[in-house]
Amino acid sequence: MVWYGMAWHGMVWYGTVRYGNGMVWYGMVWYGMVWYGMVWYGMVWYGMVWYGMVW
Repeated sequence: MVWYGMAWHGMVWYGTVRYGNGMVWYGMVWYGMVWYGMVWYGMVWYGMVWYGMVW
């Protein structure tokens, strides 16, 4: 669930919206690895809430 939250929020939203389709991978690596320590709790919460609401 944590990985799913990071992959979706990090790659799709951060990568596509912030940088564009050409920077999707860069967005995922930056948001997923550099900010991983700071947004750990945020990603867990985002993943659980999103998954819970959708399913």
